Amino acid sequence: MGDTHRETYLARLTPPGKSAIATLSLFGPRAWEIIFKVFKPRTKNPLPILPTPGSVFLGRLGLGHGDEVVLSCKTNSPMLLEIHPHGGTQVVSMLLDFLQAQGATLCNWQDFITHTTADPLEAMALVLLNQSTTSEPTKILLDQFQGAFRLWLDSFLGFINQGDSKNATALLSDIGRYSYLSGRLAEPWKVVLAGPTNAGKSSLMNILAGYQRSIVSEIPGTTRDVLWLETAIEGWPVSFADTAGLRITSDPLENAGMLMGTNATEQADLVLWVQDCSAPEIQAPVLFRNKKVLGVTNKIDLDGFQPASIPQGAIGISALSGLGIEALLSKIIAELVSPVPKPGQAVAFHPLLKSALENSIEFVDKGRLLDVPKLWESFKKNLN
Repeated sequence: MGDTHRETYLARLTPPGKSAIATLSLFGPRAWEIIFKVFKPRTKNPLPILPTPGSVFLGRLGLGHGDEVVLSCKTNSPMLLEIHPHGGTQVVSMLLDFLQAQGATLCNWQDFITHTTADPLEAMALVLLNQSTTSEPTKILLDQFQGAFRLWLDSFLGFINQGDSKNATALLSDIGRYSYLSGRLAEPWKVVLAGPTNAGKSSLMNILAGYQRSIVSEIPGTTRDVLWLETAIEGWPVSFADTAGLRITSDPLENAGMLMGTNATEQADLVLWVQDCSAPEIQAPVLFRNKKVLGVTNKIDLDGFQPASIPQGAIGISALSGLGIEALLSKIIAELVSPVPKPGQAVAFHPLLKSALENSIEFVDKGRLLDVPKLWESFKKNLN
């Protein structure tokens, strides 16, 4: 929180839009002063001079007759209040405007968490927790919120202050194995389906979706746009992209579609190179060489299929019958998430933390141990 609590902050904690109940929150030295002046209790009992944590009041708030709200005190030192009005968009907007007119400073929920959470690392984890959509990233973020990274950092700085570069390096090496997760705990992995025309990419997309997300046709070049699908695999968020089949053509629209697919591939964490088992094998293009590529041999349910025709390392599937899909999904996660953190493992859970770790490694390697604590102190100040 630092010095930011000299101001009194106001935020809407529930998502925008209509709902039965909304949640607004006030935090700061003037929070109770503002509410004390304008809140109208439903009973004849006036508000106390200082509320106790956990106390709840029913009354009205806002312009004119206002809206009936539930007011609760979360803490009183510093003062943190929650207001629960009806969730209509106009009611919420009226109350936000009304409280700003009384002197509160409106901010978004992410900044509000930063202002109301003493430990900046805890605040970072809490913001990402609110954005996490699946179980596995949530488990990792909960561990960090509950202090896993903080414990690691305290141990690391302890070794640094003792001049023990050997143990400091060992800690950096351990946590560095999981740095690849820094940008993938609140954002989905991106997996692109690529390959020649008529390999069954759109059929694969549909079976992954569980419904017809892509148009399927025997006519080459049917897929033009890049179609995205977000889903979850083994508790991890994954976005799949169905792209235009790759071939030489004079059709300007199809060429434009292939270019869009190439651009999507540049964002990919993994490319599924999908081929038809009954067609001659085609190697993935050179432009994929800086990407992780997993071969997928489709249509293995066709008569005459020979298992030996599946290239080494590829997965055989039938997008029509579902054969091999479970194995493919497990392989996708194994390619994306490795190594998997054990429960309680410290993880650099934010790109800013990953950057600070990389700078720490550079300082330790160069023997600049005295600069490492300064780096993390500066990091903390910048977060505040």
